[in-house]
Amino acid sequence: MENTLIKTQSPNKPMELQEVFDRVKGKKAEARKLKSVYTDALATSKPYQDVLDQLKDIKGKKQAIEAEIQAQFESEFQQLERLKADIEADGQLMTDLAITTLMRGETVEVKDQETDQTFEPSFKVSFRKGQMKMFDR
Repeated sequence: MENTLIKTQSPNKPMELQEVFDRVKGKKAEARKLKSVYTDALATSKPYQDVLDQLKDIKGKKQAIEAEIQAQFESEFQQLERLKADIEADGQLMTDLAITTLMRGETVEVKDQETDQTFEPSFKVSFRKGQMKMFDR
């Protein structure tokens, strides 16, 4: 198993972001190949396919039962959907307020009044494909 510590090219030169990106890309490609081999093996397994068919039937029965129960509790499910939307909107508002507060250089923290537990924001950086550049500046 490969050591997961960040390696450097030389003792004095830290690893560059591009190098790490390229390494992650290579490992993801290798992982995709291994998953593909596993998926192909499952696709050719008769016992596995039989279990999938049984699972499909059971899921259909489960969905029918859930739909019947949901019909009996229609108003509760409508209220639940409204609550989900409100929670999502308030979560986005909390994020916006936390970033604004952080940008002002202030400490960002909230406290659960029932448990006296404090919470701090957690930020994540992710990368996505960039837009095509039409020209260089």
